[in-house]
Amino acid sequence: MKDKILRYEKIYLISIFAGILLFLGLFCVMRGRLRFSQHPMGTYSTLQPCDITEDPLEYIGEDFTVMDGFHTNLPIVILSLDTDLPDYKTFKDSSEVVFEGVDPYTTGHISIIDTGLGDNTLADPVIYDSMIKIKIRGHSSYNYDKKQYKIKAYHENGNENQTGILGMGEGSEWIINGSLADKSMMRNYLAYRIASEIDGNNMAPDSRYCEVLIRKDDNLKYQGVFLIMESVSRGKDRVKIDKYNPKKKYSSYIVRRDRKTNFDIMLDTYGRQTGIVFTDDIEDTVKENDNWIGLKYPGKTNITDETIEYITKDFSKTEKVLYSKNINLFRTYEKYINVESFVDYFLINEFFGNYDAGEHSTYMHKNSGDVLYMGPVWDFDQAMNNYLVEELKAEDLAFEMQPFFKELCNDKKFVRKLQKRYAELRKRYLSEDYVFNLIEETENYLKCAQVREWYRWAADYLDDTGLNPHNYNLNDIVVAGVTLSRFTDEYSDEIYVIKKYIHEHGNMIQRDLTGILNGAKWDTTIGGIRELIFIAMITLVLLPSYIIQRKG
Repeated sequence: MKDKILRYEKIYLISIFAGILLFLGLFCVMRGRLRFSQHPMGTYSTLQPCDITEDPLEYIGEDFTVMDGFHTNLPIVILSLDTDLPDYKTFKDSSEVVFEGVDPYTTGHISIIDTGLGDNTLADPVIYDSMIKIKIRGHSSYNYDKKQYKIKAYHENGNENQTGILGMGEGSEWIINGSLADKSMMRNYLAYRIASEIDGNNMAPDSRYCEVLIRKDDNLKYQGVFLIMESVSRGKDRVKIDKYNPKKKYSSYIVRRDRKTNFDIMLDTYGRQTGIVFTDDIEDTVKENDNWIGLKYPGKTNITDETIEYITKDFSKTEKVLYSKNINLFRTYEKYINVESFVDYFLINEFFGNYDAGEHSTYMHKNSGDVLYMGPVWDFDQAMNNYLVEELKAEDLAFEMQPFFKELCNDKKFVRKLQKRYAELRKRYLSEDYVFNLIEETENYLKCAQVREWYRWAADYLDDTGLNPHNYNLNDIVVAGVTLSRFTDEYSDEIYVIKKYIHEHGNMIQRDLTGILNGAKWDTTIGGIRELIFIAMITLVLLPSYIIQRKG
């Protein structure tokens, strides 16, 4: 009898131990989702409509000089530059060519006015004031008539000015984004705000509308409507990864898939070494200046060769798994990537038709000891049927052909996650009602500023000749042998283009995901390592009870 009791006690101890293992196993399985869902949301708030009734151009001169009395419901950003902004690069066959010996930055000053009351004047108090280094930014947008800027804020002693702006988190680097390609002025804002509401700061930068004035010769020149926004950088209010320590062997990092540039460290990873990132046939010619993995953090200043080597090898491990033709190796990808972030990144870009992402402006980040995350999303000015060369086909998906996603969409398990998540997001953030209401909210907020923006850039917005190389004119399309213009000269037409694309494309995504599911050649749902461990743990828990019942 005593031996029997001892035997049962052992069985119970085994059961308890197995239960602990089961808990740990479940934690490991869910760890990626838990960590991802705990990222704090962005800081967006409802945009209030412009209720200023006077002529929006009342205080803008014919030469775009801003007169006393100028006021707007948007925050006012004033840039004062010590010298003209340098022309520091050109492009040859879409490749960046940087001029030797030219510093892209000039120094200057930024001041921001915002009362928070919906009516800001030049006489109102300045809420943010800093010395800055500033440069023209962008690739294709670098040569547009309307420039975009990157600024680095610093104190008089030279230290970084880590301060929040307009309710956004602390940082010293900011983007002043106003793409001439987007006449609606809202494509980036819509995508960033919705992505931030879905997944927080690690999936999208915070941004705020503003109107920018440049001080020159004691005059203020009106530049138009911009987004002042967070750069993709490490920080407690930005991408939340550990700070770089060159003394440590392992490092957190932010990388970007994009064109080759002299301003980042280019990593010679497995994808480029084999050429597999470009084609299924690794014998094909590799595009020398495209599809590079550039290191954004840590930066060039204090990074060691050992860290560069570590990040190159670490990222290459993930590439080897995702690009593998061996099902047993490929099915381990959940050990290397946060699948939920890949799912949401796919759906956000696909929903808005942002097919430049995946190959260009594609950010990824990884914390020490963690898996690789996709994001933040970036650069939607050519999305929502605003692609220069041709109209986007609203009835088709395309993001499944981008690097990494081409491979992941060959797995039925991943595609099922896309289907389930899209069904969830369509109930709220990606529902037509939600997105259309946000479009109308933004349109009403920009009502007065839009008149000034289109007046300032009328030479571009109202020019349908296509003769200006610094403009962005959509190519005509041919339908049933008839040439149709895609040119818009009314703001309401731009809004219609966005709504029409979202309506048609949003309704087709779930259907097309079913097509991708049916065409996927692999299914890692059954037999995955985690699934086998999970089944084994359940068996360990249930087996002792079964034995006791039989013995009893």
